[in-house]
Amino acid sequence: MKSEVKSLTGLRGVVALWVVCFHFFAHLKSDFLLKTVGNGYLAVDVFFVLSAFLLTVSYSEKFRILNSKGVLSFYKKRVNRIYPVYGISIVFIILFIEKSSWAAFFINAGLVQCFFNPNYLLNVVYWSLSTEWICYLLFPLMLYLIIRLKIRGEILIIAGLVLRVILPHLPEMFIGSDIPMEMGKSQRYLDIPYGLNSLARTIASYLLGIGIALLPKFKIKENLLIYLSLGISLALLLFTVRGLVFIPLLSAIIIKQLYTGEKNYIQLFLGSPIIHFLGNISYSLYIIHYIIKKQNIVLFSSENLNSLILIALSILLSYLSYVLIERKLKIFKV
Repeated sequence: MKSEVKSLTGLRGVVALWVVCFHFFAHLKSDFLLKTVGNGYLAVDVFFVLSAFLLTVSYSEKFRILNSKGVLSFYKKRVNRIYPVYGISIVFIILFIEKSSWAAFFINAGLVQCFFNPNYLLNVVYWSLSTEWICYLLFPLMLYLIIRLKIRGEILIIAGLVLRVILPHLPEMFIGSDIPMEMGKSQRYLDIPYGLNSLARTIASYLLGIGIALLPKFKIKENLLIYLSLGISLALLLFTVRGLVFIPLLSAIIIKQLYTGEKNYIQLFLGSPIIHFLGNISYSLYIIHYIIKKQNIVLFSSENLNSLILIALSILLSYLSYVLIERKLKIFKV
């Protein structure tokens, strides 16, 4: 695997900003913005696809044979990636923002929120960290079996799409379903942020990311494919609802082209210093922005200006988190 593909780091930044705008600008009435910014919940699926793709190209050789040392090293790296910022954010929320039960603390600390009533979520975005953590735990065995059984990438892609199609029709499943949920059920297509269905949503994106990573290099001209995928994605966002099921697949194609393809304007944009900076702080930004959003801080009468200032504050705090926590604090030596 390449040490770093700056355009993919930049893509993380763009996707994180999409989530941030989705949360801060939900009040916008423009039809165009409602269908682009308003579909920002799909950005989380792009995160999952990107994570699965990069893990696959990194470990497809290492996990041809499973051994305890290799798997343990993988888990330690995942803990180092997720827990420092995440753990501190949990402690901060409990100490300074809202009182919580011990049950909520342990459910969040253990990253098992996807198995429980969403009332236990200390931060709305934690659901995706929970489902990705479970996928991390499953990934070594999953990739080993895929390689051992010689499951083709096309089969994984079809399985991922089928799972996404049936997701809205699955019954809600989580511990504590007899207790009324404090968050309302989203009416957006495929916006499923709690319960075992959210885990299935993440697994579907992982199947797409792994499947695309295992496919041979596309024979079609690289730049044509990446521009075509981006154009189709925008068209699906603007003009369809059911077509949103294909957004993660198209994002996986774009990711593969950014990883293996020739230079193009999209790659140059995503690799630019500002976008690359956003990519570096994207994980902290993903966690911190909603903590700020939830405080309902009003600094200006203009809602749009107020949101922009709070986003800027989120970016500043995320940079500090990246420098002081992400880069310096590691739980395990690997």
